[in-house]
Amino acid sequence: MKKIYLIFSLFLLYFQSIAQTKSAIKIALLMPFCAEEINKNPNHKNADLGNACREYYQGLLIAADSLKSAGYNIEITIFDTERDTLKFKKILDNEAVQNADFIIGPVIKEGQLMMQNFKNKKNAFHLSPLFTFTKTKINDERAISAYPDLTFYADYFVNYLNKNSSVGNIIVLVGKDFSDKSLANYLKQIVKPELPLKVKQIDLSKLTDIYKNLSKESDNFIFIASDDENQINAALKTIADTSNTFKMNTFGLRKMIDFNIINTEYWLKSNLHIISPFYIDYSDLLTKKFIETYRIYYETEPNEFAFVGYDQLITTVSTFAQTNGSFKDLNKIAPHSLLANKYLLKEKNNSSGLQNSYLHILKYTDEGLIEVGW
Repeated sequence: MKKIYLIFSLFLLYFQSIAQTKSAIKIALLMPFCAEEINKNPNHKNADLGNACREYYQGLLIAADSLKSAGYNIEITIFDTERDTLKFKKILDNEAVQNADFIIGPVIKEGQLMMQNFKNKKNAFHLSPLFTFTKTKINDERAISAYPDLTFYADYFVNYLNKNSSVGNIIVLVGKDFSDKSLANYLKQIVKPELPLKVKQIDLSKLTDIYKNLSKESDNFIFIASDDENQINAALKTIADTSNTFKMNTFGLRKMIDFNIINTEYWLKSNLHIISPFYIDYSDLLTKKFIETYRIYYETEPNEFAFVGYDQLITTVSTFAQTNGSFKDLNKIAPHSLLANKYLLKEKNNSSGLQNSYLHILKYTDEGLIEVGW
C-alpha cells in the first residue's frame, strides 16, 4: 500500500476533543466477504455481496487511520463469515468477538436473526451496516440499524409535508409487492383526520385513475410506494403530462437514483423528490479529499459502500467514546454529518434497539439532485 496521506484535518480537530486514549476500543467486523469464492470465480453468485463488503471495508480503513491520528486507540479484527451459518456460529465463539466492545455486522438477514440471542462478555452493541430490520422481525435491544425501516420513509414524508405545506392532496401510487402495500397502508394510518392532508391510493397499473383524483385548488403530493422501474417511469410520464394543469410534487424512494432509464424531462416536470438515506455532495471539500485519499489507497474510485464504511466507523467510534459504550445516552449527541450520511440514532422501542432516524430529501433540478432543507 502506498504512503497514507491524512487529510481530514477538520474532522481531526473535532475528534481530538473527545478521543479516548486510555484503553483500546476493540471492534469485531463480521461480513460475508466470500473472498475465497470470489478469488476462484469473479462471477460467483455471492460476488456482488462480497464486493460490496470489501468496498465498505476499504472505506472503513481510511476512517480508522483518521481516528487513530486523532488520538483514538482502536483495534479492529476482521472475520469473513462466507455467507455460511455454521461458520458464523463458530465466529461468534471467537475470543475477539466475545471480548469486542463493539461489533459491525452481520450483513444479511440470517446473521441478524442469529445475533438477537447473542451476548458477548461486554454486552456489546452490534451494527447492521448495509440493510434494515424491516423484514426480519428482530427484537434485540443491542442492535443498531444504520438505515431506517421502510415505514420510516412514510413518517419522514408526512413530517416534511406538515412543516412545508399548509394543505395538500396526497396520492399514494402502489406497486404489486407486499412491501409496497404495507408502506401505503402505513402512510394512510399516520395522516390524522385533523391534518390538512387528504390521502387517496391508486394502483400503479391503473394510472388513468390519477386524473380524477387530482386537485386544482391545492398542491398534489404524489408518493410512489414502489421500486418497479417500468411502472414508475410510466407513472412519471403521466404525472409530467398533468403538470401544466395541476400543482404536482412527486416523491420516490432511493432506488430511483439507480434506474437504468432516467427521463430527465419527466423528472423535472413532475417536480420529483427522492427520499434517501444516502447523498453525496461531490462539491464538498471533505468529499473531494476522501475521493483523493481513496484513489491513493486503492487506485480506483470509491462507490457508495466505501463512503458508507467511512461514515459508519467515524460515527460509531465517536458515539461510543461520548456515551462510554452505552449508545443509549444520546440526548446530547448531535447528528453526525459526514460524507454521504447523517446519523441520528433513536430507540425504535424498548426491545428493538436503535435505528438511524435521518433521511435526505433530494430534489431533481437542471443541475441534478440537490438536497432541500426542512
